[in-house]
Amino acid sequence: MDDRALRPKSLKFKEPVIDVAFSPAANLVASSLITGHVFVHKYAVEGNQRQLRGKPHKKSCRSVCFSGDGQRLFTASKDRSWQAMDVETGAEAVRIANAHEKPLNMIKFVNEQIVATGDEAGSVKLWDVRQNKQAFAYSEHVDYISDMVFHAPKRHLLATSGDGCLSVYDVRKAKPFQVSANQDDELLSVAVMRNGTKVVVGETDGVVGIFSYGQFGDVSDRFPGHPQSIDSICKLTEDLCVTGSSDGLLRIVQLFPHKLVGVAGDHQALPVEKVALSYEQQWLASCSHDHMVHFWDIGYIFEDGGSGEDGSSEDSAEGADDLDAQAVAIRVSKDVGSSSDGSSSEVDIDGCSDIGEQKPVGLDVVEASAADEGAGDADSDGGWGSWGDSSDGERRAAKKKKPGKRKAQAELADPKQKQKQKQKKSAFFAGL
Repeated sequence: MDDRALRPKSLKFKEPVIDVAFSPAANLVASSLITGHVFVHKYAVEGNQRQLRGKPHKKSCRSVCFSGDGQRLFTASKDRSWQAMDVETGAEAVRIANAHEKPLNMIKFVNEQIVATGDEAGSVKLWDVRQNKQAFAYSEHVDYISDMVFHAPKRHLLATSGDGCLSVYDVRKAKPFQVSANQDDELLSVAVMRNGTKVVVGETDGVVGIFSYGQFGDVSDRFPGHPQSIDSICKLTEDLCVTGSSDGLLRIVQLFPHKLVGVAGDHQALPVEKVALSYEQQWLASCSHDHMVHFWDIGYIFEDGGSGEDGSSEDSAEGADDLDAQAVAIRVSKDVGSSSDGSSSEVDIDGCSDIGEQKPVGLDVVEASAADEGAGDADSDGGWGSWGDSSDGERRAAKKKKPGKRKAQAELADPKQKQKQKQKKSAFFAGL
């Protein structure tokens, strides 16, 4: 049986999707677009239903996340603002304009009192959402903030940056807890693993760097194996995570011992921007440059609790083989998103299972006009932004970056690379 019939249909939008996030309390998924639009959908195998559609930002919405109770949705934009909206009504709850001097890249919910933001110049700020004002500001980095994660037991916020450093902040203090040495490569993603004893980071050269928690001076281990950059890391269990790479694959990675277990999904060579795990631990959602949010079944990882403490190594090896077989079994075929007859029955067009559906009553809905969707950002960069290169290009030019490794990869690539990407996309949509 085709596994596509057993998972929610993919969501297709008119413009590229930059970020995706699951609600921690309900079957809701949020998507942020290059045009500044934000969508919230209720997902199900039986069909998806749009709950909210709005345009809270004038420029691209680069990051989105839910509050701990799932009642608020936080967004951060290239227009240097961030806001919180009520998920049920769509009403604006908090809006901070000109939050940073540079465009924002990241927003992360910390707790009921604090939200963290990071910009493309390396600045990190903590905000008191009760008083709607800045609490602390940090300037330890000299390049864009690529990812952030909050480790609640230690009350530490960890941030990775394009300058190759990992920074750790105690959210109760005005000074950083620790900043790592430069890893001689851009750090693009981060996750806390192994019951809080290890921190893993994704690098542009395809290496998973591993820090021992509390010893952030330098990595204690490195695990190569990805052919291209690791742009997103999503924690599954204490020993397993999913990586989203620039080659389009979602890989299941095991730590201690380190190995690539299998493939959870495939974006057909298009770079993966973000991977997220649903609150019920059944689905992964990922977005790429194909204007779509795809769902992947990952529930089998959590069905078996794994071998106990007295389990033999033989049992563990057998379990690993089973996991590998299942991962290979769910690998997506070349015609992902299309049914056997060439129709698009496996895709919800423009984020709606029914194009003619009525607007939800009582929601603050903002329609995406043709002008809005076609224009993108006013500075003609298509909404992806320069990610820090425009304001201090001379300093950036002095640093020999590997091309095509940032979140703005599709826009920064040379014309030949753009043409290749365009051909791949054309071939992809030809089957829809």
